[in-house]
Amino acid sequence: MRPTFLTRLVNGPLFDPIVYIRILNERKAIMFDCGSFLTISNRELMLLEAIFISHTHMDHFMGIDHVLRVILHRENPLHIYGPEGIREKMLAKLHAYTWNLTQAYGLEIHIHEVSYQGISTITTKANAGFDVISEQSEPWHSPAIANTPRYSVEAAILDHNIPCLGFVIKEAFHINIRGDVLAERGYKAGPWLGRLKELIHAGLKGVIRVDTVRGTRSIPCEELVDDLVVVSPGQKITYLTDIRYSQANIERVLPLALGTDILFIEAFYLDEMRDEAYHKGHLTAFQAGKVALALNAKRVIPMHISPRHHDQIEDVLAEVKELISSPE
Repeated sequence: MRPTFLTRLVNGPLFDPIVYIRILNERKAIMFDCGSFLTISNRELMLLEAIFISHTHMDHFMGIDHVLRVILHRENPLHIYGPEGIREKMLAKLHAYTWNLTQAYGLEIHIHEVSYQGISTITTKANAGFDVISEQSEPWHSPAIANTPRYSVEAAILDHNIPCLGFVIKEAFHINIRGDVLAERGYKAGPWLGRLKELIHAGLKGVIRVDTVRGTRSIPCEELVDDLVVVSPGQKITYLTDIRYSQANIERVLPLALGTDILFIEAFYLDEMRDEAYHKGHLTAFQAGKVALALNAKRVIPMHISPRHHDQIEDVLAEVKELISSPE
């Protein structure tokens, strides 16, 4: 099965934690956290439809300015999700610049602040100098904070001595096309397959113009689904960083992330520093392994290793895998 979410730990395990996720067959991507980065191309940044910020410490938030510089001229909006205080912090960034030359720019930025009180959203626009042009609030009853036809993102408010969000991106279901039947029917692979998947995700019916070896045919969507499509469980990707190892944090994450396909998780300290880790609201490598075990994660990718352990990376990885299969 080809994955829908194409993931990349942008800075590797040692530096600012950023996970870039491209959505297969769509010109769209999301990002978990946005610290310093050098290896995300402008083309990749232009695909971003949402950035999910765990908290606004500098190593998770400073790259927003870089993203803004690249996408400023585009028309598609950008969504920013973050914990309590994200509205104030984002507006401070936006209002630090002079925007007298952006009257013709169409970019909108929607800032979504997630707290126990609900989700509060403000909209700003480049042609308004990024002043707030609308505001709304809604209760937050389910873990989901963002929903699209292809995926949803769920969040949990965790403890890092400040509120810090953990994220899970979930694919509702995965659509597999039977290549053997495709060939048997004389259908040619092409853009119509993408259209078929769009209709399935949207729960719609219709007629698809299918390229075949004998020319183009119009075939009802439901007939193609019965003939070609196998539906399987969707992917689940989890991102956890800068959290204290506590029962409360684990209990908040478990319902969202159990059985996750990929777990990106901080391994900030070696376990000999567990007291300092608890005091500062971080995980040790061994504790990261315990969380991975509790979540029954299929694949574990450690990240955000403290600079003091950069020359001990093998020791850190060894601690992570004491309780689980080898991490990457």
